[in-house]
Amino acid sequence: MRTLRHLVTAYFMFLMMIASAHADEPRTVAIYKQHTQSPDHKKGNFDHLTHHMLYLSGVADAYKIMNIRRTAADGHPLYCQPFDVSLNGNDYIRILDLSLNHPEAPLPDDMTVAEALLLALQEEFPCK
Repeated sequence: MRTLRHLVTAYFMFLMMIASAHADEPRTVAIYKQHTQSPDHKKGNFDHLTHHMLYLSGVADAYKIMNIRRTAADGHPLYCQPFDVSLNGNDYIRILDLSLNHPEAPLPDDMTVAEALLLALQEEFPCK
């Protein structure tokens, strides 16, 4: 079982590296915000939207695995998503966009999108 977890973790990390290796620019909050204002993004193209959903889902999957491993080792989870709540790519886009557009707590433009998603998940599902 432990070997399977290591393989799954390695697989997701590999997928994340491949996805980020093909990025033309660093995936920062500033670039993401600028991109969401582009005509390509506003058209709602299925392939374009799918790319965003897959990227954010991959990042969130890595965080889920980290949460499972931290909890199993009697550590504190990164965020506390209820077990009965299942999220998909659209949900991750919504959660991230809410956090990025929060007027009282803007995120730094040089923060990565992956870091911003983690903060957004922590805000959406705080641990008590």
